[in-house]
Amino acid sequence: MQPINPQETKVVVEIKMVDLIFNKNTKKEFKALESLNIQIKSGQIFCLLGPNGSDKTTVINLINGLLEPTYGEVSVLGMKPSKSKKSVLQKISLVPQETALYNDLMVVIFGGGGDNWPVAIVEESNSIESQKLMEVFKTSHSNITPYFDIVETNLQEAEKKVSEGRLHLLIKIPSDFIESKNIELKTYNINSDAMKNVRLRVEHTLNNYLEQSDELIVTSQQVTEQPNDVWRSASYGGSSVLLTLFLGSMLIAANLYAFEYENRTKKEILLSPIGPLMAGFGIILTSIIVSLTISLIPLILSILFLHFKLHFFNLLLVYLLIIPILICCAGLGILLGAYFKQYRLIQPLIILITIGTYIIGGGFAGVNMLMPLARRIVDVWVFSVIFEWFNPVIHNFTTGFSISQYAFILIAGILGILFTRIAYKFETGTSILGGQ
Repeated sequence: MQPINPQETKVVVEIKMVDLIFNKNTKKEFKALESLNIQIKSGQIFCLLGPNGSDKTTVINLINGLLEPTYGEVSVLGMKPSKSKKSVLQKISLVPQETALYNDLMVVIFGGGGDNWPVAIVEESNSIESQKLMEVFKTSHSNITPYFDIVETNLQEAEKKVSEGRLHLLIKIPSDFIESKNIELKTYNINSDAMKNVRLRVEHTLNNYLEQSDELIVTSQQVTEQPNDVWRSASYGGSSVLLTLFLGSMLIAANLYAFEYENRTKKEILLSPIGPLMAGFGIILTSIIVSLTISLIPLILSILFLHFKLHFFNLLLVYLLIIPILICCAGLGILLGAYFKQYRLIQPLIILITIGTYIIGGGFAGVNMLMPLARRIVDVWVFSVIFEWFNPVIHNFTTGFSISQYAFILIAGILGILFTRIAYKFETGTSILGGQ
């Protein structure tokens, strides 16, 4: 291995005079970082060391764009992470301690509900202090749900269930609790990330107990929720609406076109009173109306069951601006129908393409959580903008689109019309404007 020549290396990460202040100009204002300077050059191995709570993760979040400095500058490969998050995340990799989802949307929960862990608590002290601790365990909670679901209090049954993996944790308050101030923990798997999470919850609960007893010397303030946070389930709900729209328009248009050519002769199509091209526009109109109507189903379900907040004017803007995208998808569906002819071949192809777009294009997970190959695909896969542009508007992170986005959306609609014309020209091989 050749030694690195400092003159030949370039700066890949640079943090200049960064201050980071949480809850600025409020009573809870807290300065996490002050005058921070870091410079990392290509080829260097850089290690950030410090005790728990020293804001190491905060620095990492500045680098990957999850946080924006209050003052100062952060540069990664010449880009500002907070302004070019997607581009930065496609160039770097992050291995978090816990499973995480990083989207333009800030989310606060995995899945549709909370994750209160089933545990056993056995109370053998029968003292006032132990009863207080029991109550703290019962009432400790996150911003979403309680930490624990106490499903067993019998020692023998609890030990049996933990050894079988049917319980995450056994918490035992021994008879000498007042003197020893100790509790006993028994877990099924010590080293998994899930069990680390459970133990952190226990520590948080014990800190709450000490704080209530005025025995906690140091307390911390952790920002776990932002005003514009949404439930992860709501994020999935918004993406499912978008998926229904562009999948529906493409699939319906392709099926209608292929079905027409499977059941009518070319002569019948050419002798259509309105001409084949106008028939194609009729297919586009039908596919858009049907997909818009069907999309109301996941929208209503998301509102009822997935904590989806309805921002009416934002949603109206999305439905209006998505129409040119749907024209493009429908035109592409017609083009696929002209090529494959049989709708039995088209349906699985379109479904796979759209579901794949949902997974790797920002509908389900952030770009930084994908494999490097998938990141490169997203960079050139144009349909990913459906989730990247429209989801923030749906959830009211932004109230509109940029001029360049409006232009792109308009061009998409024009391309849809062009795809339709090409498809009918390809199939008929003759004039596509006149009727009989």
